[in-house]
Amino acid sequence: MSTATDSRAQPSSITLAPVTLAPVLLEDLAAQGYPITDQRRALIGRILCLSKCFTANELMGELSSDRIKVGRATVFRTLELLVRLGYLSRVPDGARRAYAVCDPGHHHHLVCSGCGRVLHLEDCPISGLLGELESRTGYRIEHHQLEVAGICPACQRRLGPLE
Repeated sequence: MSTATDSRAQPSSITLAPVTLAPVLLEDLAAQGYPITDQRRALIGRILCLSKCFTANELMGELSSDRIKVGRATVFRTLELLVRLGYLSRVPDGARRAYAVCDPGHHHHLVCSGCGRVLHLEDCPISGLLGELESRTGYRIEHHQLEVAGICPACQRRLGPLE
């Protein structure tokens, strides 16, 4: 089922990472021995509210506008920790180092080049290709990443038809 906010039906293999991930994420961090400070709790809560890709600087701006005091080093350490644990992914966004919230596990992203909205593709559209590559090259493929960029329906409506 899709959790995208677009009023049109979305394919069932596309979802946005849910905000309800916070308790699971915090429990996972605590179980692995990471301290759950008030700063980390506020930071993670804010991150999980973001439905678009974001940079560390944008996140710090959001925290500041919400009057949440979190140090720059804490932001960067937490972002890298969440990437390592699979709760965030780095996504292509031009020259910026951007992040997107995701559920841990195998998935791919579809990123809007206009607004930064991120959809998570839960199925793997290239799994057949990976098997073929292994057969052809003799490689044992251990990991892959697929990031697709395009213009979402809302930005298409805003931008108008292509000429």
